[in-house]
Amino acid sequence: MKDTLPVSRPVLLTLMTLLASTSLSFAQLDEPGRSSADAGGAGSSVGDEAPASTRATPVSADSLAVQAEVDRLIPSDRHYAPFAAALIGAAYEQRGFRPLWSATDLQAGFHRSLAEELKRHALPELMALDPEALVARITDATVDKRDLAHTIAFCDAALLIRLGAVPATAIWPDWDHGDTPGSEDRTLATILGDLVVATSMQPFEMTTGMDQFAPKSWIYRELLKAYPEAREAVLKYSGLPQIPSPEQIGPGKPGELYPGAPAIAAHLIDRGYLNMSPDNASLINSMTPELTGALVAFQTDYGLDPDGIFGQGSWGYLNTNAADRYRSITINLHRARLMPAKPGERYLIANLPCAELYLFDANDFHVKTMRIVHGRADKDTHQTKIFRDRMQEVVFGPYWNVPPSIAVKELLPKMQEDWGYLSRNNYEIVTSFGGSTGNRLSPDTLAGVAQGKLLIRQKPGSSNALGYVKFLFPNTFNIYMHDTPSKEFFARANRDHSHGCIRVSKPDELAEWVFAPNGWTLEEVRSKMSNDVNKGVAVKGGINVYITYFTTFPRPTPGGRILLAPGRDVYGLDAVNARSLASVIPWTE
Repeated sequence: MKDTLPVSRPVLLTLMTLLASTSLSFAQLDEPGRSSADAGGAGSSVGDEAPASTRATPVSADSLAVQAEVDRLIPSDRHYAPFAAALIGAAYEQRGFRPLWSATDLQAGFHRSLAEELKRHALPELMALDPEALVARITDATVDKRDLAHTIAFCDAALLIRLGAVPATAIWPDWDHGDTPGSEDRTLATILGDLVVATSMQPFEMTTGMDQFAPKSWIYRELLKAYPEAREAVLKYSGLPQIPSPEQIGPGKPGELYPGAPAIAAHLIDRGYLNMSPDNASLINSMTPELTGALVAFQTDYGLDPDGIFGQGSWGYLNTNAADRYRSITINLHRARLMPAKPGERYLIANLPCAELYLFDANDFHVKTMRIVHGRADKDTHQTKIFRDRMQEVVFGPYWNVPPSIAVKELLPKMQEDWGYLSRNNYEIVTSFGGSTGNRLSPDTLAGVAQGKLLIRQKPGSSNALGYVKFLFPNTFNIYMHDTPSKEFFARANRDHSHGCIRVSKPDELAEWVFAPNGWTLEEVRSKMSNDVNKGVAVKGGINVYITYFTTFPRPTPGGRILLAPGRDVYGLDAVNARSLASVIPWTE
């Protein structure tokens, strides 16, 4: 198969016209109760009226007729049905309602090939529509019936693969809330362009055509690489024993006898870290130098403390079976469909289950990884939201504007018990976060804080809860990244301890990377952190920020390898998402 797809000059001209005139996004059409007629055609938006600059020419009666046929024939449970109707109607209109397929494309194996592509992308084969069965149900003669039937079947499978079987809100409810960087690959123009390219291939080949539609984010691609092996492994007996939990038998320390050593050895041999015959694993009864060295290499690759001690963190990463891995890869493939193909020229991913922050330069080049502390799991109100936004500003020597809920629930009781608590901890009472009234307390002051009439903020300095720098990507959740004086939490395996914001373990190195285009050195950053007081610096052009939830994550390592790392299902979302995906993941709990 050639690397490039042959596309004729007329098709390229058509594609250029489409890209210039269609700005409708899938998210705009992804609303309950909307039909293609509500959508108003390929260039309008659902709900609010589209800006004049993005409105397309009126949709023809023939296009509306095609859309009506698609609406009638697409299964009612397809959340993207209105989008599919607008897509297919626009494709035929731009073709002058001529066929999209050549006669040789419409072979008997078309339906079987669609089913195989769905299976390849972790979707049930039975969801593939049979175009031959659709032909008899088409009543409109605007376009050739067999051609339209094959287009509907192909687009339905392609959109299942591209957009998923459920709406984004069923997986990450806040993902499309506010700024949505990198979302251009879900627009009608982009997907329509992919359809033009796929149907213009000569000769047509189903896998190559469907690859034109498949999610192109590197996270999806890496998970998809691992999917076939994980699926096959479920059908085979691996012979790997369960490793006893260190919570029950204690940690395994270098040089000591340890009952879990044989099972640890078997898993490290299976992962390729311990060069030994599997038959010899049962002979190991202690944490030998060879076993400890293999464990250290494993810990290093997966972001664990490379101390050679087999504790609960190492157990959670190493003691996984084939069924668990398959289930996790499948769930996370469906999550990865939400990631954009082009996350940005430079971008950040904070993956909560791994409790790590990853920095990327152009072409998805991994620059650095650092640990984070995120929102507590035991309180719903403290859990960090899963969303995306753009970093706009960095503040050196920040104030901490205490949220009123924290001021009332946590600080007010301490103030009532100890009238010197505020001054000792560098807090001040303010009428607004831009002004100050000092630290003197009285019953009226306490009442004002309780009623929300007076606010509390913490002045810049070593005791400030935000440390010496904060990174702002304005959002309605009031979540941002920041330094912290509480460094001890970064050493923990379970790093959910904040009220919802994200603490970073290496804020100076993060700021150095953010301002690398400005030519800032690490020393300059540290000087600003130490000496500046509440000074904001704009991030030129902005940097895309993705706060994600992947319990199996393609973790980039310093050596350039990518390893699928199991993360802690800290918020229990695997079961939640599995229930949402019950129609495509039959083994839900």
